[in-house]
Amino acid sequence: MSSPLKIAIVGIGQRGLQHLENLIKLEENEMVKIQSLIDPFSENLLEKNIRKNIPSYSQKNYSLYTDYDEFLKKEEVDAVWFVIPPNQHKKEIIETAKRGISIFAEKPQSLFLDQVKEMAEVIEKNEINSIVGFQMRYDPWYKELNSYLSDKWVASITMYHGGGVESHGVKYTHTEKMDGPGNRIWTANRLWSGTSMVEAGIHQTDLMRFWASDDIKWVQAAYTERPKELHNIEGDNPIAYHVTYGFKKGGTANLIFTRPANVIFQERFDYILTTHSLIKFEENLVAYGIQDKEKKSNNKKILAKGPHEEPMGNQNTYEISKSFVESIIEKNEKLRLNSFQNSINSLSTVLAANVSNSLGGERIEIDEFTNSPKFSKYRQSNLK
Repeated sequence: MSSPLKIAIVGIGQRGLQHLENLIKLEENEMVKIQSLIDPFSENLLEKNIRKNIPSYSQKNYSLYTDYDEFLKKEEVDAVWFVIPPNQHKKEIIETAKRGISIFAEKPQSLFLDQVKEMAEVIEKNEINSIVGFQMRYDPWYKELNSYLSDKWVASITMYHGGGVESHGVKYTHTEKMDGPGNRIWTANRLWSGTSMVEAGIHQTDLMRFWASDDIKWVQAAYTERPKELHNIEGDNPIAYHVTYGFKKGGTANLIFTRPANVIFQERFDYILTTHSLIKFEENLVAYGIQDKEKKSNNKKILAKGPHEEPMGNQNTYEISKSFVESIIEKNEKLRLNSFQNSINSLSTVLAANVSNSLGGERIEIDEFTNSPKFSKYRQSNLK
């Protein structure tokens, strides 16, 4: 397929605007042609409103739609970026895949695993190019770590991620008109976000899989619930998440994920243990372990030199879209570091973590959670 790639973006909210900004850069480099913007709320499509977040934005000749079905009937594009709240997916991805259009799906792909499995089936059947928005896989340090660990057994990963409750401003979806939170901050609402573990902790979960080149076999979880009297102010997602993973190759991992209120400070640390090395994120990315048995004091290897840029930042958002576009144009799927299908393990795991917590910390096998009638009620949509 030749460039520029004709594309559309569905959902011009907070994350959608970030994607739009980077896709404009790709358009300037003549890699893509942005053809359509789609959002159910017309004010989100106004040039003056978009320019508040992207000062250089100009409307050009983009076609604008508030109805996705109308867009599909009238436009022909090569790829669509889906950037909508995870509980608002209907049949958009399925109908898009049936038309042979490539799909970029932001995480979480849905809060309902049966819905995701249906999407994946159509994507696979129609051999659709697909990717899920785990941009941290494109971080230079993390790619280097993935390469370093490629011939090693990852025995243990410990990860702590601390930050404030998801109160980063009013969202763009009118949740107050859709039986959602009145303040529109749906990422702090359990029915809309699936908990912070699903909405945000899925990034850390997927990152562990990427580093270890492995899938998660089982999960156990214990959450600290937010006091009910704070729900109207802070949302009803838990304050803290303690989650343990078991990998298919036998390693284990622990994630502590915290979301207190009135805390702006953020911090994270990660430790990765292999059979004969310990990897740490210091000023540089380093591996401790005897590199030369004759020189036992030489036990520190620099894998990547600092400073390390913010892995959730704008650069990696640009890189994942750029790689996706290049993979389609060059017909090279190796440029995609995930697909819709293989990303389901990350989603299944965080959804199963919620269930584990609700069942008193029961260990849940991911394959069983994904397929067994025992867990069918947890996989189905409870929305009308």
